Amino acid sequence: MPYTTATLAEVQRINTILPFSVPHSASGDTTLNGYTIPDDATILVNLWSVHMNPQLFPEPDNFNPNRFLDQDGNFVKHEALIPFSVGPRVCLGEQLAKMELFLLFVSLMQRFSFHLPEGAPAPSTTGNMTAVINMPHPYDLCAVSRG
Repeated sequence: MPYTTATLAEVQRINTILPFSVPHSASGDTTLNGYTIPDDATILVNLWSVHMNPQLFPEPDNFNPNRFLDQDGNFVKHEALIPFSVGPRVCLGEQLAKMELFLLFVSLMQRFSFHLPEGAPAPSTTGNMTAVINMPHPYDLCAVSRG
């Protein structure tokens, strides 16, 4: 179970579905790292830049679920993993989405084995930005029933 949770965390990190958070606004004039942010300024958090920061996630282009496991194999939440945004406006459905994602993924892994069709190229690991959503490029995949 911890490795499955780590795998899902790594999927959410390496290909952030919404690279930018929902718009926020400053509640008053403020200064952040020497920059002045005026009252009512629209603020977008670049979630992708956090998830791909090599200081936070070494070798960020490599898919590595082990980065979310401790030495005993237990899942460890990384504070920089923020696919549901941050702060008081974090997605209200985060816990439900995580549970549903886990159940769907485990159910699929139990019932099917997956492989590429013979001669098919590996799917691209880079997304296709459409409006504000980072979507995967189309690819072929075979799902073979285990049962």
